[in-house]
Amino acid sequence: MKLQNYSSIVTVHLEVINGRPRTLVIESFVVDVPEGNTKDETSDFVEPLIKCNLKSLADVSERLAVQDHTEPIERI
Repeated sequence: MKLQNYSSIVTVHLEVINGRPRTLVIESFVVDVPEGNTKDETSDFVEPLIKCNLKSLADVSERLAVQDHTEPIERI
């Protein structure tokens, strides 16, 4: 499947839950549904990509939170 006119916006929201700071990250997207595919098929294709991106962002953020911020981050 080829995605056309895909764009996304990532927003970061700082929250305090049970007195502890938390970060909520939301990625919203729009994409044209390719000819021959349904909206559901297109969403089923895109959503795992977004989940992977958000998981990678969470992994990097968690590593930053536990290490000295002056150390370089190991590239994956």
